[in-house]
Amino acid sequence: LDVIFENRVDNLVRDEVDIAVRVLPTPPDNLVARHMGEMNYVACASIDYAGQNMLPQQPEDLRHVPLITSGVVGKQGDVRKEIRLEPSLISEHFPFLRQGIMAGLGVGIVPDYVIRAEVERGEVVTTLRDWRLSIFGNHMYLLWMPNRHQTKAVRTMISFLLEQSQLAGNLPALD
Repeated sequence: LDVIFENRVDNLVRDEVDIAVRVLPTPPDNLVARHMGEMNYVACASIDYAGQNMLPQQPEDLRHVPLITSGVVGKQGDVRKEIRLEPSLISEHFPFLRQGIMAGLGVGIVPDYVIRAEVERGEVVTTLRDWRLSIFGNHMYLLWMPNRHQTKAVRTMISFLLEQSQLAGNLPALD
């Protein structure tokens, strides 16, 4: 298996990618897509940052803090708010963003699984819990080309990822 860790594979054929895991609002029509679960994003900060700074109470407050994320949209109920933000630290690599959050560089907007262990240990606090935050969308999909030959390794990886996503679906969301 040749594994690429990046959030953008625009063309699976051109990039010679067998399978991709992507967070999207809806999957592309030209690919086979298996829903792997909902993605929940959290606004969070290290306990040290939170002890020295006021955390955002409304999505608009994100404009006034050092932000660690990419573009973000907040949604509550049937009301959708789009907020133009200028992050201080921007990346699509979530482990890198986690390091920035833990270093106390600002408020992060990341999927809850990225920072779950740190929240459970009390090293990170969350805010804006009444808002559903989104960066790329809120659904995770496993994608592959419909007519591409799949090796045993690819078929095994697809089965493994779908099985793991079902197991992960039983984990409680961060509150």
